[in-house]
Amino acid sequence: MHILSREEMYALDKYTIEKIGIPGKELMENAGKGCSEFIRKNLLQSESKIAIFCGSGNNGGDGFVIAKYLKKWGYSPTIFLVGNPEKMSPETLGNFNLCEDLNIEILHFQNLETWNDFNISLSYFDLIVDAIFGVGFKGVVRGWLAQLIEEINNSGKTVVAVDIASGIDANTGQAEIAVKADYTLTMAAYKYGHFIGKGREKSGFVQIIDIGIPKKLYRKFPPKASLVTEKTVKYPRRSPFAHKGEFGRVGIIAGSPGFTGAAIMASRAALRAGAGLITLFHPSTPELNIIFESQLLEVMTFAIPKNDENHIDYDKLWNKLSTMDVLLVGPGIGTAENTANFIETIFRNWTKPLVIDADAINIIAQHPKMLNLISEKPVLLTPHIGEFSRLINKNIEEILTNSIEEVEKFTKKHKCSILLKSSTSIFSDGKSLVFNISGNDGLATGGSGDVLSGIIISFLAQKLSIKDAAVAASFLMGKTAEKLAKFRKTASIIPSDIIENIFKN
Repeated sequence: MHILSREEMYALDKYTIEKIGIPGKELMENAGKGCSEFIRKNLLQSESKIAIFCGSGNNGGDGFVIAKYLKKWGYSPTIFLVGNPEKMSPETLGNFNLCEDLNIEILHFQNLETWNDFNISLSYFDLIVDAIFGVGFKGVVRGWLAQLIEEINNSGKTVVAVDIASGIDANTGQAEIAVKADYTLTMAAYKYGHFIGKGREKSGFVQIIDIGIPKKLYRKFPPKASLVTEKTVKYPRRSPFAHKGEFGRVGIIAGSPGFTGAAIMASRAALRAGAGLITLFHPSTPELNIIFESQLLEVMTFAIPKNDENHIDYDKLWNKLSTMDVLLVGPGIGTAENTANFIETIFRNWTKPLVIDADAINIIAQHPKMLNLISEKPVLLTPHIGEFSRLINKNIEEILTNSIEEVEKFTKKHKCSILLKSSTSIFSDGKSLVFNISGNDGLATGGSGDVLSGIIISFLAQKLSIKDAAVAASFLMGKTAEKLAKFRKTASIIPSDIIENIFKN
């Protein structure tokens, strides 16, 4: 499923009109009619009264078309015009005039005093349609329009946003003041702002409306971003005639005193996700040896060897590590200086697929020059927003103002891939973006990241690409949490539940 930036949407519109020859008036007609049909089919009763707030841009034009169709179908739309007719495009003005010809009630106001003079309560209406700003909006809603949006949000009525809820930036999802929609009917394709920042919680259910842009244009001008779905996700291929060696040898460097759970969960997740052979590399202490040997019955363990001087014996370690196909580094290893030196050695010498998670990311944040050691190698970093903040030395609020730009900037500069974990997870390799919106708040608990990294490394071992492994693991984990929520409260979902229900029907 394509996701478009503001600029990509504009470019597709422009090309469709100028090169394909489909007039802008026809695109607007298709948009408004498609929205009207969705509204009539799903949201209206026979005598519903609809308030439609329209700006003077093309978003308002879509709103006029919606009003026109609902009126023809016997409903009672009222248009509240908050824009200036003198600034309307020919297409928008034409549809405005048609609404006048149909005797649709149009109340024009440009301040709250005029609105109050109308003495109309939104409680009178059954449905509110927001067609004020659209994807062109940037910045923050100010003044009387901010107060109007607050009144819409406090109305208690079902709200439908046209294309994107007014006040949301279509590129960044920033929405300091914005309409909170129950449904968003978006034109041609999803927009970034539907899924990131505050935009996700304010967009409600998002439905794509076909406006007539030829599908071949998406092949001619491939959008940078997509949304992973059940139809597009790629899981490892399995054969009933395969043996364990064909499903990969996974190495996991994880765990330390007090943080054995991270290593155990990552290992078990890799096992449940289908890896053939898994070896946990862990610090050598009697206590850890006992814990891992007793808790990981199906996983091999390898205590990191020491020489006579009590230093890591890299010859013995490397003899074992070199037999691995893929490597995960980070869960529960700590950030002590000796651990950092060890991780630096791994980065310097490892050339196969590598997943860097948790404490290994924090070590890089403390030693930024380590990034040079992983550049142009098959590497995936899996930070949550706090870890990413430390990694690029920017505060979280600053990142959230444009998370896409920050992720792309990092991956292009360091020539690696990132899966930025959040309620909407974003994968970037510097060339493409993939959004994952599966999951729920049951994943917002310690240990979830360890499970995710275990699934990713398992999929890598089973010969998925870094991109496909990261996206599929994130999607699978989210879908597993959604299935669990059908028979238990999300608050009670724990990482072990996820592991035990991976790929369970």
